Amino acid sequence: MFSKKPKIEVKPSPADKKLIKLGWIIVILNVLLVLVFYYDLPDTIPTHFNLKGEVDGYGHKSVLWIIPIISATLYFGLGFFVTKMKPYYMNFPVKVTEKNAPKLYALGLRMIAAMNLASVVAFLLTTLIMLLKIKGVVGTLDVQLLLGSWIVVALLPFLYIYKMYTISKQ
Repeated sequence: MFSKKPKIEVKPSPADKKLIKLGWIIVILNVLLVLVFYYDLPDTIPTHFNLKGEVDGYGHKSVLWIIPIISATLYFGLGFFVTKMKPYYMNFPVKVTEKNAPKLYALGLRMIAAMNLASVVAFLLTTLIMLLKIKGVVGTLDVQLLLGSWIVVALLPFLYIYKMYTISKQ
């Protein structure tokens, strides 16, 4: 797993680049969403909800800016890896050979791009549901759906790991 891997150059595909651009649009939407609602909110807002969708934490409305800031920072960092990183420096759960390296490297880049996009979508949903919950528009189910979106983000790498094992058996 950690042995020397073939040094084959693989660049992000056009689809990977589209995922990256779409992610930046979502990051900008997240910032705009907070900006549009921010001045209409009370100074103290609910900032945390339990699994039942009940408020269990309060804070200043400026806390809302943390979500888009974290989203943009993480997106920039992982986006940098997708566009600049050499895939042969990545760790793979399967043996990388001259034969499977191009496909594995491309899949590794796609995995990072897809996870990055899924993360910013989950951050956007977090902002949206939080704002709608503050406004009293959404209930318990919506907060549980939000939790589900973060579970999808956490499970996404396992799909790519499965695909990597499939490639290694070809």
